[in-house]
Amino acid sequence: MVARDSGLEVIFLKLTKTGQMKPSAPDSSLPITAVLPPVLAERIRRHYDLLYGEGFTASDAFAQFWSEFTTDARFRDRVQTKGRELQPIVFDSQDPSWGLWPIDPEECAAIGFLLGFSLEESIADCLANLPERKVVCLEEKVAASGKSLEEVFIEMLIESKSSAADPADWWKPGDR
Repeated sequence: MVARDSGLEVIFLKLTKTGQMKPSAPDSSLPITAVLPPVLAERIRRHYDLLYGEGFTASDAFAQFWSEFTTDARFRDRVQTKGRELQPIVFDSQDPSWGLWPIDPEECAAIGFLLGFSLEESIADCLANLPERKVVCLEEKVAASGKSLEEVFIEMLIESKSSAADPADWWKPGDR
């Protein structure tokens, strides 16, 4: 179970507030972060593999998303609206639900990218306000794992949402 007093818990709480999604241009030189429910992430990966071939990368998916996002106002409005709706659910680490996502895997990927932008922007703000000892603890966790802070955060979010599920309900279908 994820410790509830970690520095990342502050980030979880900030991200559950609605209206925090910032429409900013991503830095294409940085790794791409998408926040998606684990089962949905796999479904999107299979969709892209079938449609574009196994060589299609997350960078390719992001480039496709960004092109459509910047040129198609209806697509942009639709994914931003759904992203704002899902954000407080997705980042609620104590709720096992990931919310109701669209059927279209490419729209889901787009929402995942938008949630990833929100995560990246919020992490920097939250880290600036954390006590130094918590920042050091997070840095050690990231260094030990060899992953980015965002990747560590997403893994902890998935673990926390999984442990929030009632083990007696394992047999019930749902969005976990």
